[in-house]
This record gives sequence, structure tokens and C-alpha cells, in this order.
Amino acid sequence: MSSTPVTPELPAPTTTPSAALRTLGAAVTVLLVAGLLACSVVGGMPLPHALAATLVVLGTQVLPGALAWRAARPRDGWLLEDLAMGFAVGSVLAIGAQVVAGLTGQPWVAFSPLAVAVVLVLVPGTRTRLRTARTRPLPWWCAPSVALLALVTLPQLRSYFRAVPLHWGTGSRAIDVDAYLHLALAGQLAHRGPTTFPWVQSESLAYHWFSHAWVAQVSVASGVPLDEVLFRFMAVLMPIVVVFAIATAAVRLTGRAWAGPVAGLLAFVGGDLNVLGKNASASPVAPLSPSLGLAIPMVVAAAVVLALRWNKSMSGGGGLVLLVVLCLGASGTKGSTLPLLVAGLGLTLAAMLVFDRSRVLSVAGDLAVVVGCLLFALVVVFHGSGAGLHLSPSDAADQIPAASWLGKPGTRFQMALILAIGTAGVLARGAGALVLPFSRTGRRSPTSWLLIGGGLAGAGAVALFAHPGRSQWYFARTAIPLLVLGSAMGLAAMVSVLGARRFARALIVGVSAGVALVWLGPAVLGTLRPGGWGVAESMIAVGLAVVAAAGAAGAAWTRGRVNRLRLAGAAMVLTVLAGGVLSSVWYVLFPPGQTPVSQITQAISAPPLPTVPVTARLATSRGQIDAARWIRDHSDVHDLVMTNRHCTGPVAPVNCDSRRWTVAAFSERQVLVEGWTATPMSAKLGPEGRDSITVNYWKPDLLRLNDGFIADPTEDAARELRRLGVRWIFVDHTRPYAPTLEPYATLRYRSPGVDVYEFPG
Repeated sequence: MSSTPVTPELPAPTTTPSAALRTLGAAVTVLLVAGLLACSVVGGMPLPHALAATLVVLGTQVLPGALAWRAARPRDGWLLEDLAMGFAVGSVLAIGAQVVAGLTGQPWVAFSPLAVAVVLVLVPGTRTRLRTARTRPLPWWCAPSVALLALVTLPQLRSYFRAVPLHWGTGSRAIDVDAYLHLALAGQLAHRGPTTFPWVQSESLAYHWFSHAWVAQVSVASGVPLDEVLFRFMAVLMPIVVVFAIATAAVRLTGRAWAGPVAGLLAFVGGDLNVLGKNASASPVAPLSPSLGLAIPMVVAAAVVLALRWNKSMSGGGGLVLLVVLCLGASGTKGSTLPLLVAGLGLTLAAMLVFDRSRVLSVAGDLAVVVGCLLFALVVVFHGSGAGLHLSPSDAADQIPAASWLGKPGTRFQMALILAIGTAGVLARGAGALVLPFSRTGRRSPTSWLLIGGGLAGAGAVALFAHPGRSQWYFARTAIPLLVLGSAMGLAAMVSVLGARRFARALIVGVSAGVALVWLGPAVLGTLRPGGWGVAESMIAVGLAVVAAAGAAGAAWTRGRVNRLRLAGAAMVLTVLAGGVLSSVWYVLFPPGQTPVSQITQAISAPPLPTVPVTARLATSRGQIDAARWIRDHSDVHDLVMTNRHCTGPVAPVNCDSRRWTVAAFSERQVLVEGWTATPMSAKLGPEGRDSITVNYWKPDLLRLNDGFIADPTEDAARELRRLGVRWIFVDHTRPYAPTLEPYATLRYRSPGVDVYEFPG
């Protein structure tokens, strides 16, 4: 490649679409976005609540954030970019506002981001900048095609709504184990701020809790219940904001409108490439991880700010402020974000020392800013805790999906093979970025190296680190936007160098070879089964041969040595990119034993989550929720609650799975001790594998006092518990309990399987 258009310029002027086409594009976009938001109503959220939450996000987040972005961005831009990047900035403002609101007990502070908008409009300098910033139209088809990609998440949303129901009449349901953890944290941030873990009073809150503050801000400002915001509204909103953030960033970085839908396609439809005949689809959004989707727009916006600062097209002071705001927000929202930017900036600094020393100081300065934000998060947000993440390639190999297909590796070679499969699969989305260093412009562009370095770090993390909950894979998911933005820049470079005609040839070869890449090996060698290491090696060899054949076919379709090399490289890159997309699409449309028609039929007729016995693992009953809600409605936000249930099953709290947070989640109150997983101390006591989930509580005397009083109440125990500040007692009948706690406490509420008592005074 002889040249690469990596500078973040506005697209070259094109024919302005007619008013009718612009109106059509806007109408289709609005309908698609509204349709996806309406899924929250289909999932049980009342329509007035969905509208209220939407208005709060638009008014207290998008509006001030868009004005802040518009005041700092290059003079020329687009409305979609202002809205997408504005959400990223505004969400950080909302998080900060809610932290103050929770700590001070002043709910009105949740509306304070509006003050930022007022200041930007009133201050003469920023007001002039806002007025002179230009908004130019994108092609009419750009926004609708991007919005359409968000609908790819509909099957994911359907499964999530079924796994985490908002309401049910009677009986018990086995809910996803982490759902109520997030609800409990949102309640903590809504009422008391980031002080302690709501399910265990003894532990200071050290977690990436910013997304829960976001949920709390929307709930407090709109009056919509926390569970509706978390389980329905946020789940449908994140695909929209994430796909538009990635798409508008791609347009900004490449200067080509088509790059937006292409980047969105690679992010949402593409998967982790594998040639083993298995489904490895992956998305940058996951409803069960509210922190992932919210962090993506922030990290994308931060990458764009860095590119614009290096290109001297963003105001220096405004760009620095936005960089700090976005990096602080991303670091506290998802712990896997800033390490990728730091890695990318580290590689960028090294590359600039070699290829363009005039940029070294600016890159080093930005690296210092991002490292400072990361250190701030490590100290203030995470309190120095790694939350169970530990360096162990052997444990990492056991947690890579290929280990479930082949079995756990028994030799060093097998471990290396598993790690290579996982790492290469993640990196495949970024194959297009590999062409950037082959041009002088690309080598001298800091943005190229930032995206390549961040993508490499995300893929490398899954091969080096392990976590009890496999959370090291969030590094790979957080790297998706960096990888696809790198590919978008690489594709734009290929189009510029090859020209439309030769690029079309490479595309034809790449798509055709992409089909063979994911289909040929399994078709020839059969289904991969546990222990089939030799078959896996043969499938990989077939895949490599397909990529090489694609390169040869591309080279044969043109003349001249240089053109042949370029077309061969482009064909191989497009083969890998097409393979990732096609493998994901293939296994979504044709999973083993199903057809598209059978999937649609199952989606329409899928039964609700079945009733389970109240003693089943992970079971939560309607009575338990109602009792916790009664405490919420009849108590002060600072009241302390105790309960006798601590484990996912109704067993003695000895080496049990302590991921139980129902009382904390639905009472929205601090619990003396319910569960104790996900805390720094549990990770410290159980650093290997999943041990942190089953460690015993490290304050056995307190646990004995807690459970002993409910099973066999005494005056001394009651006095000690009241001294500790306990006000409410949630008696779960699935664990040992006395017929009555009177005269030490007064029965206040009773529901099936639960008694609620209150200590006097």
C-alpha cells in the first residue's frame, strides 16, 4: 500500500441528497430506533416509564454531552456524531451527578448535567463555538443502515428478557446469577453512593460501579423503578448507542460514509473467527453486563479525541478536558477499557520513536493523561483490587471456548494451540488494520498504532489472564470497536490504493474464499469432537490454505508485480473479515439441528421461564421479592437489614456459592451480610480459579451471631445486633428460623416463605 487516508477529515463533498431522500432516511432511522426501544415495553416495562427514561437520557445526558462535543470537535461534523459522542460524554456527567446525589441524599442533583448545557450556551466563547460549528448531511442511507444493524441484537434481547423476567405471579424462578448483583449495586448508588457493597456491610465498595450509577441517575431523575431501567431500558438502549458510536467514529477516522455501516457490521454481525465448525459469535454489548455496553461509547469517543488531537483538528483545551472526562468514565464503567488504551498508546509511542519523532511529545503527554486516569480508577474506584483477575496462561487456556470443544489441554503444545485459536479468533475482526503499517502515511499515523495496539492487548489478555467468572474475556469484547475501527481504516486505505475496480475484484475473491474458510474444513473432516486434536490441526491447515489460495487468486486477477502484491494482500484480508462475518451469520441462521423457520417458531412460542421449587439453586420467589419490596417502602434509605440466607442454594454457609443478593437488590437497603462474593476480600482468599465464589465468610463470629439470632433468638444477640445498627430482619424460611423473634423484634410483614421483623426503637 502506497498511501493510507488515516487522517480524520470530513468526507469529500458529494452530491447533496434530495429533501425527500433525507426525510426518508431520517424517518426510517427514527422508526428503527423507536422499534428497538419499544422492545422494553414488550418486555414488560410500562410505556410511560419507557418514555420518561428516554426523555431523561436525552435531556440530562445527550443534550449537555452533545453541546460539549460540538464545542470542541472540528468545525465540520454531523448530527449523528454529535448525538453519539454526546451520549458518551453526557453519560459520564450523569454518573458524576448521581454519585453526588447518592452521597448527599439530594435527588435533585441527578439533574445537574443540565447546568453544563446552560454554561456552554451562556459563556461567550463556547456559545460562539457552538454557533459556528457546522453540521453537514451524511448520505441518506447511512443512518438507516447503521440503525438496522442494532436489530441484530433482538435474539439476544429475547433470551435475556426470558432469563430475567420483570414480574411473575406466584412461585419461584431461577434467575441469572448476576442479575440481582447489578440491581443491588444500582440501589446502593441511587440511595447511599459508592460506600460499601450492599450485600455485605463490612466491605468497602471496590468494583466498576459507574454503570450502576448511570442506572441510578436515570431512575432517580425519571422516577422509573431501578429494575425496569436496568433489565429493560438499558438493555435495549445500549445496542443503539454502541453501534452509532462505532459507525460515526469510523466515518470520522476514514472520511468515508460507507465505513460507518461496515464498522457496525463487523462489530455486531462478525464473530470471533474460527475454522473448526463451531459458533464463536460475540458482540460489544451484553445485557447481562451493563458495564460493557455503557463503556464502549466512552472508549470509542476517547480514541476519536486522541486522533483529533494528534491531527490538530480539535481545540487543545477542550480536547484535553474531553479526554480526561471520557477516560475517567470508561475506567470506572468497565475495568477492561483503559488498559487497552494504555497498551495502544504504548505501542504508538514506540512507533513514533521510529517513524515520526515530531509526534513523540504529544503522544507521550496523552499517554501520561490516560495512565493518570487509570491510576485514579485503580485507587479510588477499585481500591487496588484486581477482583480475582490473575496472570495464568494455563488457567486462561482452560477458559477459552476451544477447550470446551476439544477438552482441557494436557500438553504444552495443546495449551499453545488453544491459546492461539482464542487469540487469533479475537484478532480476526482487526485484519484490515494490518495493511496500515505497509504505507508511509499509515506508519506515521499514531491512530493506526493506537488501534492495532489496543486490539492486540484485548486479544492477548484472554491468553494471559484468568478470572473466576471468565471476565478476562471482557478485554476482548472491549477491544471489538478498536479492532473494527482499525479494519475500517484499512479498508478505506485499500479502496484508495487499489481503486474501485480492483477492490471489487478483491472483494469477490474474499467473500467467496470466506465461505470456504468457515465451511471447507468441517465439510471435509467432519464434526470436531472432544479429544480431536489432530482434526483441529487439519482444519486449521485447511483454513490457512484457503487464505493462501485467496491471495493467489487475487494476484492472478491483475497485472504488474506491485498490483499483484496489493490485490493478493487485500484478498487475504477480506477473506478473514468475510469469514468472521459469515461464520457468525451461518451459526445464527443454521445452528445444529435447526433452520431459520424453526428458530422463528421457537421464538414466537418460547415458554416463559419455568417455575422451580423455592429450594432450587438460584431460585427467587415472589414472596421473597414482595417482602424485600415491603422493607424498601417502609424504611429509611440508611436502615440496615439482616437475613439468614447467604448462598445460591438453601444450604449452610460453609464453602457454598455465596452469590446471593436478593434482599439487597429488592429492598435497596444495606444488608449486614447476605452474600460475600465479588468483593476484594473474597478474591484475595480465593485467588485461583473459581475459589472466590465458595470461600467462607471471613468474619465467622458475625455470621454466627446473624444466623444464630434468627434460628434461636436471645436477648444478648438482639442487643448486639441493635448495637451494630440492624433495624430490619428478613427471615427466609428456606434456612433455619425460630417460630417467632418476639419479644425481641416485632413482626411487621409476612409473605409466602418470608417473615419481616423490626427491632424496636
